[in-house]
Amino acid sequence: MKSSQLSCAIPTMPILSKTLNAVITSWNSGAERLYGYTADEIIGQPVSILVPTTLPDEVKSIMARIEMGERVHHYETVRKHKDGHLIDVSLTVSPIRNSQGQIVGASAIARDITARRQAERTWAERMSHLAYHDPVTGLPNRLLFNDRLTRALSTARRHGDKLAVVFADLNNFKSVNDRLGHFVGDALLQAVANSLVACLRGNDTVSRHGGDEFVIVLSEIRDTSHAAKAAQKIVASIETVHRIGPHELQVTASMGISIYPDHGLTGEVLLNKADAAMYQAKRSRSTNYQFAAHICRTRH
Repeated sequence: MKSSQLSCAIPTMPILSKTLNAVITSWNSGAERLYGYTADEIIGQPVSILVPTTLPDEVKSIMARIEMGERVHHYETVRKHKDGHLIDVSLTVSPIRNSQGQIVGASAIARDITARRQAERTWAERMSHLAYHDPVTGLPNRLLFNDRLTRALSTARRHGDKLAVVFADLNNFKSVNDRLGHFVGDALLQAVANSLVACLRGNDTVSRHGGDEFVIVLSEIRDTSHAAKAAQKIVASIETVHRIGPHELQVTASMGISIYPDHGLTGEVLLNKADAAMYQAKRSRSTNYQFAAHICRTRH
């Protein structure tokens, strides 16, 4: 292969030079490709034209290091394209010396790392989501739920409100899972989760605590009758017919409800009492849900 053919095949690295006052003095084709400016447009402009306003002192910091004779290696930062979009770059900045060895400016080689940084951000966001959400339903997991409950209790105390904790268990989910397999079982859990989210308000929280258990925080309720109406909606949403592929599936639920501050002042106590009430409802076989203190409604 001829050298001319090789040079055409390899993109020119973006390189610019600047004075100690950070005024651009040279600009190659790689810089034009990366930043969008032609040499005629940008030579004579301050290098700050490329720097987002969120990084006002970055150029001064780099140039101070250059004036001390230091070379800045692989400095990862953000630069601004001519059209305004941001570019993740890795910069290597070196002093430029005159024939007497005095530092008179700097040259900067840039490398576009936008794709890598975006992949890193996407991965970090994914890991963060997995840390706080159930992998099957996408609902908050126990960790995020406990944080939401703590915040809701703090708000309730501050405003003198009540809130309800609802512990729900799907009664015949295991038979569906055993009969049709885990793929259909997971799809059913997803359908139930979507129905629960759709029937609740924006300031309520529903989470999956594993298996076929869901726990809900109902914020800003007035009294037990308000919680009972919400529980009826929750029962209806769970017991609707869910179409999963060729199957039309229906599950029932047993639920226990505890009220702050009537049944407890802490999240742990409220969860334990709601869990105990749920088991009482399940054992009775005559109620959809039960409050920590008394049975609320019989099945039709």
